Amino acid sequence: MWVDYAARQVLGSVGAFVRAPRLRVAARQSQNFFPATGETVISLTTHGKRITSAVVAISSLLVGTQRVPVHLWLDVADYDSAWPKGLNALVERGLQVHCSDGAYGPHTKYYGTFQRFAGTGTRVVTVDDDMIYPRWFLEKLLNSAQADPGCVVAYRAHEITMVRGRIAPYRQWKTVRDTEPSHRHFATGVSGVAYPASMVDYVAAEGTSFLEHAPQADDVWLNACALRSGHPVRQVFPHPREFSLVPGSQSVALVRANLRGGNDLQIANTYTAADERALNASVHA
Repeated sequence: MWVDYAARQVLGSVGAFVRAPRLRVAARQSQNFFPATGETVISLTTHGKRITSAVVAISSLLVGTQRVPVHLWLDVADYDSAWPKGLNALVERGLQVHCSDGAYGPHTKYYGTFQRFAGTGTRVVTVDDDMIYPRWFLEKLLNSAQADPGCVVAYRAHEITMVRGRIAPYRQWKTVRDTEPSHRHFATGVSGVAYPASMVDYVAAEGTSFLEHAPQADDVWLNACALRSGHPVRQVFPHPREFSLVPGSQSVALVRANLRGGNDLQIANTYTAADERALNASVHA
């Protein structure tokens, strides 16, 4: 899985090197604005030197065919530091930047936004800070989410493999090749995921329990919550979509570490025997 992912990123890197500088200009010159409110919001986090990558990622959302409010969460040190000009330009175009109230690692991507919008009927889309999203990214994601309003919808998902009733190692999971909803589908956040309001409410009510189970694997925690709250996962297209990385970003390191076994440990710490029974009982919702 990791070799295939890396190879596809290399193939997409040429176009990314061309598009990234244009998007940095768009952050300063675009006449588009993110709205202040809406039934759907986008949430992400970034830190340290990756803030420059986040400027490109958010700029790609700014020039998209559909725009919703975007909420960026920073840890205290980054929030209190000087921001790059590109980030300030995005704030002028409606980007909402918040200071996280804790050190939540990758869970910072969604935690504050879920807490903020719990109980309001708001759908939350999570994105990564180092991806260049195509112009149609949000439009097609929301079309799929509206077609199946009770589902978690992702551009990229795996099917959890079960062996003798137990969850198999992560490397043995299969790539999803359909758009059917299933509790065995595992949404991967790298290409963007839409969470229905009822899922936002459930996860928000769980608070910071993720720190005890999957502190470095937000995907693991969110997919376990989807299973427990009755939200199957479906893919936007019958084949997974992986968008280009911002040139020079280093987020692949976390993916690589998790594929070396980090996910397996946090899956074992998160999924219970009851969860495995539920997975065994379900193929498609």
